[in-house]
Amino acid sequence: TGEQEFRNSAVETLEGIGRIKAALPGVHTILGVSNVSFGLSGYGRAVLNSVFLYHAVQAGLDLAIVNPAHVRPYAEVPADEREVAEALIFNRADDALARFIAFFGDRGALEQAEGEQEDALAGMTVEERIHYQILHRRKDGVEALLDQALERHTPVEVLNTVLLPAMKDVGDRFGAGELILPFVLQSAEVMKKAVAHLEQYLERREGYTKGRVVLATVYGDVHDIGKSLVNTILTNNGYTVYDLGKQVPVNVIIDKAIEVEADAIGLSALLVSTSKQMPLCVQELDHRGLRLPVLIGGAAINRAYGYRTLYLEDGRPYPAGVFYCRDAFDGLETMDRLSDEAQRETVVQELLASAEGHRRSGTPGRSAAETPGASAAARSSVRADVPVPKPPFWGTRVLDRIDLREVFACLDLNTLFRLHWGGKVHGEEFERLVREEFRPRLARLEEQAVREGWLQPRAVYGYFRCYAEGNDLVVLSDDTSIADERARFRLPRRPDRDRVSLADYWRPKESGELDVVAFQIVTVGGGASELVERLQAAGEYADMLFVHGLSVQTAEATAEYVHRQIRRELGLAPDQGRRYSWGYPACPDLEQHRLVLDLLPQAAALDVSLTAAWQWVPEQTTAAVVAHHPEAKYFSTRPREDGEAQREFP
Repeated sequence: TGEQEFRNSAVETLEGIGRIKAALPGVHTILGVSNVSFGLSGYGRAVLNSVFLYHAVQAGLDLAIVNPAHVRPYAEVPADEREVAEALIFNRADDALARFIAFFGDRGALEQAEGEQEDALAGMTVEERIHYQILHRRKDGVEALLDQALERHTPVEVLNTVLLPAMKDVGDRFGAGELILPFVLQSAEVMKKAVAHLEQYLERREGYTKGRVVLATVYGDVHDIGKSLVNTILTNNGYTVYDLGKQVPVNVIIDKAIEVEADAIGLSALLVSTSKQMPLCVQELDHRGLRLPVLIGGAAINRAYGYRTLYLEDGRPYPAGVFYCRDAFDGLETMDRLSDEAQRETVVQELLASAEGHRRSGTPGRSAAETPGASAAARSSVRADVPVPKPPFWGTRVLDRIDLREVFACLDLNTLFRLHWGGKVHGEEFERLVREEFRPRLARLEEQAVREGWLQPRAVYGYFRCYAEGNDLVVLSDDTSIADERARFRLPRRPDRDRVSLADYWRPKESGELDVVAFQIVTVGGGASELVERLQAAGEYADMLFVHGLSVQTAEATAEYVHRQIRRELGLAPDQGRRYSWGYPACPDLEQHRLVLDLLPQAAALDVSLTAAWQWVPEQTTAAVVAHHPEAKYFSTRPREDGEAQREFP
């Protein structure tokens, strides 16, 4: 309206929403959005509504009263239009309203812009519109479009010539970096809805499925988000997938493959200790005379490991092939080639030739997480005379009432957004993605987790007397007798450069002085895993990814929360000392988790346990040893190859 008393109304409304959220937990807000643009008209009013709605949601708005035909997604508002609208909303200049009116004075009405978009869609064939819906992640109306397509195509033709090419386009754009993983999964949700509608017309006959695949996370391994993504991509590209879940024994996998007459087996593992189940599966398939291709993948697996797994005990290559797949779309491409009779033999022969060439080259081919142990050696130059802090207690303490909001303050957002949520873009595009997609979603998920309780941070930690002996950290019982050994952690020494071992960060036995070491086990419970399984079953693939990523990173944030408490209790500087978790190169032996659980037995009361492969259950659980030494750092014990850049690993 231009009236002076209302110049700050918009920004005060946004501040009010934020203050309500901060001061009155559980109180909800509702806003009549278009009041902000009262007195304006046409296209400019729709832009102002759209920008104001975005900032209101950012501030925590729960429910908006708005005509959805009169707003656009914030990301689709051009940057110059956003800038003019935000100057008015936040009252950044005395002439903000005049500039806004002048800027939009010659712009068409929203209805015209919408009409142009509808004209563009109207110019498409029904097949092109279905493709557009899948690519642009639009569920609404896809069934009606399919019904139109079925008037001139058979159901199988619609699947094979319309739906599957659309998902292939999505995959190609993901591979080219044009789409991030959450968007791919949202397209998969549209695809799932389309296939579900199409299934009522499809006969269960040859030609409907491109192939049958049995998927499993191997025995001892509790991590299955990667496998679940493979399931999603294969299922929505025409394959019938039998997902056996996690911690699946080899015989169960093979028996299921025989039962369903599978065309291939897919195996997933997070760590080297569990990936050893993969060659066992291949050996057993050969012993039974079965010739099923095996696809393998996971964080600890690389192509060299795939080549090694290909070879049987007698040196023969497994005839059907063992194929390393770096991600879900690599698995899809491999299955597509194996499912094509004209390509299958060529694919296997190419693999055998590559594996043999790799074998002749003599490349060691360790998988990513394999690190050689180092023999005992002289202590490094790390200082052995730093003051030993005094802990507030000896023994253990349980933290079972940790405020989830305080844990969220410890989140490593870069790791969450880039690693777990798939934000692999860079520069301005990453900043836009974080601002418009990730931060609003994170705020919603955090509120949901607090409200619904599917993240429950709890921990047990403790202080123990100790000393170092060579490459070993020796933990003592509660008294001060140096002979009263309670646990011994063998820690590899870096074979080159500074020859450091974690053991060097505590006083050596020969000093005659005892040191202090802290251990911790933290968990956020199994509620998130249960929610992830429900979302997967409901076909909410993107939400599944976001919830899983937040739960895993919240476990890490809980570890950081406890680590900060240990620093405070020991009187350390905020950046002094380091936290080391097993599985990383500095302490690679996961079996030592058993020693930590013995030292902190109260973890059992937190419903925490270990698998046969020494992985924590629930998955969102971590354990660590904390060194107070001021020179403590993260490092790798793997020797550097010629010409390889020096790198440090946590």
